[in-house]
Amino acid sequence: MNSATWFPPERPSRPWPGQPGPPQPEWRPPGWQPAQPQQPVEPRPQPYWPPTPPPHPPVEDVRELWEDRLLDQRIVQVNGPIDDDVASRIAARLLLLDSRTHKPVTLRLNSVNADLTAVWTLVDTLDALVVPVNALVVGELGGGSLALLTAVAERYAHPHARFRLSDPSLPRITGTAGEIAGEAAANQSLVDSFHRRLAELTGRPLDELIDDFRRGRFLTAPDAVEYGLITDVRPRSVRPD
Repeated sequence: MNSATWFPPERPSRPWPGQPGPPQPEWRPPGWQPAQPQQPVEPRPQPYWPPTPPPHPPVEDVRELWEDRLLDQRIVQVNGPIDDDVASRIAARLLLLDSRTHKPVTLRLNSVNADLTAVWTLVDTLDALVVPVNALVVGELGGGSLALLTAVAERYAHPHARFRLSDPSLPRITGTAGEIAGEAAANQSLVDSFHRRLAELTGRPLDELIDDFRRGRFLTAPDAVEYGLITDVRPRSVRPD
C-alpha cells in the first residue's frame, strides 16, 4: 500500500446562503442561431405633388364682399335686372345707410329692366328715406329701372351711358278670369303711375312720353340731359401727372 496521503476529489464550491451564485447561461432553444444585423434600408424617393391651391369662394360671396366695401363709402350698386330679391337687398342697404348718418348716398345704376312690383318697392323705399340719395348711371338704364330716377335728389350719368325708354316687365298672371282681369287692372295702374312720374320729372307731355316708351327710344347721355331724365353728364376725372 502506498504510503502517500490520499485526498478526496475536489467538489465544486457552493455559494453561501445570501450570496449570488455564478452566472447561468441564457437558455436557447435547439437550433437557435443569433440574428444577423439588418442592412439599413434606403428610403424610397417620394413623388412631388404641388400644393393644392385654396378653393375659390363662390361668386355670391365675392359679390357681397365688394358690395360691403362700397357700402362703407355710402355707395349702393345696382347691377342687372331688378327682381323681388334684388329689390329687397338694395332696400335693406339703403335703410341701413339712412340709419347711420345724414351724409348723401350714391346709387350706381346699371340695370336694363326691372319687374313692375320690384321697382316700386325701391321707389317707395327711396321716397321714405331722410338721407339724400344721388343717382349715377353707368352702362345702360332702361325699362322699369328708369323709375328710380324719379325718387332721387340729383341725377348724373357717365359720358358713354345710354338710356332705353321702355315699359317695365309685367308679371305672369294666372287664375280665374276674374282674378286675371283684376290683376291686369292693378298692373296697368302701376304702369300709369310709372309714366306720370317720369312725365313730371322730364316736363314732357304724358302722351309724348308714352309714345316714346312704346317705340323703345334710345337716348345717349347728352340726349338724356336734354330730355330731362338726368341733371348733367359727369365729366372725365383729371388725373395728376
